[in-house]
Amino acid sequence: MLRFLGMLTIVVLAFVCGVYIGRQGPETLLHKAKQLGTQVLASTNTLERNLSLRTSLVNAKERLVQAKSELLDKNYGKAATGLGEARQALKKAMEAADEENKQKLKEEMEKVEAVKRDVQALKTGVQARVDEIVNELDGLLTR
Repeated sequence: MLRFLGMLTIVVLAFVCGVYIGRQGPETLLHKAKQLGTQVLASTNTLERNLSLRTSLVNAKERLVQAKSELLDKNYGKAATGLGEARQALKKAMEAADEENKQKLKEEMEKVEAVKRDVQALKTGVQARVDEIVNELDGLLTR
């Protein structure tokens, strides 16, 4: 019975498609298929860029959290290295970002670079600044 209903559905769909093509013409059908292909391609590209952006932001956040951990352990050299890696991850994220996010990411990169200089100079209070940058990256990730 189920096989019969499946076959009947296929025959009905083929009939409906044949009637539609007969009324509209094959050119219309081809035009609609090309439009659909273009829309799918655009959506895929947008999704890929967003995924790349989010992955890079998560990587940068991970590096910042690791750098904060190194600061707590007083490993300033490893913390500076982690901050440099976070800056590189933000730079990679900037390549996939739109214009609005590029400006924000540039500001974050400058903040990370300033914190890195302060860590290398052994200044105090950098942990709070790292926390601030992590919170701002969280804000970018929730968009």
